[in-house]
Amino acid sequence: MNFFVKHKLFLKYFSRLVRFKNVKVSLITGNTEQVEEALLNKEIDLGIIEGINRNPQISYQEFLRDEMVLVTATSNTTIRKDVIKPDELKNFPLLLREQGSGSLDVVKLALKQHNLKLSDLQVEMKLGNTESIKSYLTESNCLAFLSVHAVLKELKANEFKVIDIKGVSIERAFYLINIHGQPGQLSELFVRFAAKLQQ
Repeated sequence: MNFFVKHKLFLKYFSRLVRFKNVKVSLITGNTEQVEEALLNKEIDLGIIEGINRNPQISYQEFLRDEMVLVTATSNTTIRKDVIKPDELKNFPLLLREQGSGSLDVVKLALKQHNLKLSDLQVEMKLGNTESIKSYLTESNCLAFLSVHAVLKELKANEFKVIDIKGVSIERAFYLINIHGQPGQLSELFVRFAAKLQQ
């Protein structure tokens, strides 16, 4: 079974799935656009994505909810506050995900509700995955929006800190996706298996 996902949060599901002798799993990662394209090209059986894309050929089933938080390295001395106003985001260099990322779409939508556009911000760099953003953060004074699940280890180790934005909450959903009318037995089995793990 071929899966295409975009978040290491889901590795626990796959690590348990491969314990079954008759199940062979191939796992690839990419952004939301890449996952949808791989599904439409029949390169994968099932995808896990985030974001607000809606392709009429694809069936989207909500799988898991997550929160994105604004983080920076604890060594960052350019920001001393734990809470900022939305407009103050303009004062700090930011790292963002690349175009086509569901994470970027979710952040854009949240900022738009506070009359902020990406062009208003000091975007230092756009990077292709969470791990590269985390590595860059540790060596810079940048801030970045990341999944709270993706930074738990760094928060516990006091390597990163969360900067709250007054009045801004960025929640998102992850979706299991497959082609309409073509769920397949293995895909259905995985959906049931993952649902049990969440109980």
